[in-house]
Amino acid sequence: MSRQDTGNTREKILAAACELFATHTYRAATMREIAERLRIAKPSLYHHFASKAEILDSLISAPITELAAVVDAAAAEPDPAETRRRVLRGCIDVMVDHRDVMRLLLRDASVYTDDSTQVVAKVVTTVDRAIALLAGPDADWRQRLRAAQAFAAATDPIGQFHDAPDDELRDELFRGAGPLVGLSEP
Repeated sequence: MSRQDTGNTREKILAAACELFATHTYRAATMREIAERLRIAKPSLYHHFASKAEILDSLISAPITELAAVVDAAAAEPDPAETRRRVLRGCIDVMVDHRDVMRLLLRDASVYTDDSTQVVAKVVTTVDRAIALLAGPDADWRQRLRAAQAFAAATDPIGQFHDAPDDELRDELFRGAGPLVGLSEP
């Protein structure tokens, strides 16, 4: 099997797993069901991924790394208002781009297992940094509260509106969340 075939098979496995996790929950979906969905033998599946937890990690790691990069880039911005705008817009962009995976994180409590501790810790750290940047330097508790509300308003609904066009969803999420941290439309 060529490297390209291996890569294509891995991507197909990830797509099938994401669908099954969304349909049945992470905990309820099985490696056997993933293999059956792809019409491959279960040992072939294990050739690409050692476990269901490894599949979950592969699904979640890329978007979380992208979120962390957005937060890091925004933190380098010298203007606090632009920092808030870049954090909010960037987080919305990444989460909309990876809507199916984000739905797993936001709606399926069964993804939070001992096997996912490291990736969940990275999610929490990234979200905490984003909220701190949204609040701004020397923020009091009310500003931190509004920042947390803005982050939640911008990200929590993403998994519920799978039928909304990406660009319109991005704009509406920003329109709803931005004013909580003093941002008007772009």
